[in-house]
Amino acid sequence: MKELIVRGAGQLAWVETASPSLSDARSALVRPIASASCDLDRRLIAGVTPFKPPFALGHECVAEVLEVGDEVTTVRRGDLVSVPWKIACGECRQCRAGRATACTAVPRHAAYGVPAGGHWGGLFSEVVHVPFADAMLVPLPPGLNPLAVASASDNLTDAWVAASRPIAVREEARVLVVGGTESLGVLAVQMAAAAGAASVDYLDDNDYRRDLASRSGANIELAPVLDERYDVVISATRDPHALHRGLLALAPGGHCSCIGIIFEDPKIPLFGMYLRDVTLSVGACNVRPHIPKVFDLVGSGRCDPLLVSPTVVSCEEATEALVQPLAKCIMVRERVT
Repeated sequence: MKELIVRGAGQLAWVETASPSLSDARSALVRPIASASCDLDRRLIAGVTPFKPPFALGHECVAEVLEVGDEVTTVRRGDLVSVPWKIACGECRQCRAGRATACTAVPRHAAYGVPAGGHWGGLFSEVVHVPFADAMLVPLPPGLNPLAVASASDNLTDAWVAASRPIAVREEARVLVVGGTESLGVLAVQMAAAAGAASVDYLDDNDYRRDLASRSGANIELAPVLDERYDVVISATRDPHALHRGLLALAPGGHCSCIGIIFEDPKIPLFGMYLRDVTLSVGACNVRPHIPKVFDLVGSGRCDPLLVSPTVVSCEEATEALVQPLAKCIMVRERVT
């Protein structure tokens, strides 16, 4: 089979490698048919993360099931499924507590597309091994467009969780989304609206993303001073200064969901946050339990993920498309079942 490998900074290549096989009776083999670029992928390709090549790329996809072990009960050959980015057993203490990102059955940080907890392959590959099929795979409802939910594995569901949790416990929530990554900010605008926000403002200096946010229902013409006016801030930026501005914008009792990855330690206005009794959440999202809700939101038209994924490419075009700026892209391949 072929696997898309990051060989070095700015170097992507398809490499021939041995196809995986079922590891045990609980595992499955899947074939990605719609693989999306995560907002992190371009930085992984560029070599500006702590993760060193070579490694297989990709941790967002919809796939068709090729083969399942004898003990797998929730999916079968030919099913279309979302494949969550995190490898997790679903049975250990951390998984049962809703912290699949800390699963103790596998090495710490084990995930697709990132060599943080071993090499598990990438979701652009022709065939992918899923060690805990029943715990991980989420079947698509009939009629749902696989391209529209290719990012349910990570970015799309992360945006829903970051928006819906704090909005659910705040009446008439005024929301600020701090943008700056390829898709998360715009997706957070859509998910904040779907979660019932009273208003959504979008902060970004990029005209392309500002237009997408406006088309998603956000106000993009903001006051020069934003301090202490928002009940919920969703920080989807890599810029520590933008995160700082978002934290200053929290109203008393507000909450900031930080979903942009910042590798350096940012400056946090801790004393001002203390005086306003605000909270900050940071963390890799356990997407698996929330994917069915995201399917429902997409299927009912309450969000439009394809707005941030305007480019659909073949496998042959992927190595060039994945290094382009601004937008997510989706790589497609034919089904075999």
